[in-house]
Amino acid sequence: MSIQEIEPEELKKRLDNRVQDKFFLLDVRNQNEQEICLIEGTDKLIPLGQLPEKAVSLDSWKESEVIVYCRSGRRSMDACEFLNSKGFGKLYNLKGGIIAYSDRVDSSLAKY
Repeated sequence: MSIQEIEPEELKKRLDNRVQDKFFLLDVRNQNEQEICLIEGTDKLIPLGQLPEKAVSLDSWKESEVIVYCRSGRRSMDACEFLNSKGFGKLYNLKGGIIAYSDRVDSSLAKY
């Protein structure tokens, strides 16, 4: 079990090929942050503080790739570490978070 980082451009390629590329995209920002901007294709929002109680809702994805993001990459790394401790084995942290995604892939996403 390991945690890897995924670059924003790689996530975009994978999102564009979502029909053949099966993965789960998890946003661990707070609800008010998601209302500002969202990566299209996000499967679920679970704020980091709620992850311990809601992680069971992700159990069907334990053997699949789970890509996690937040604003800058720190909370999503914490979420990856938590999920790793719960048996999730294919975890990817979006390097630089949604800020980097906005800078490098989709400038239409609002920054905050």
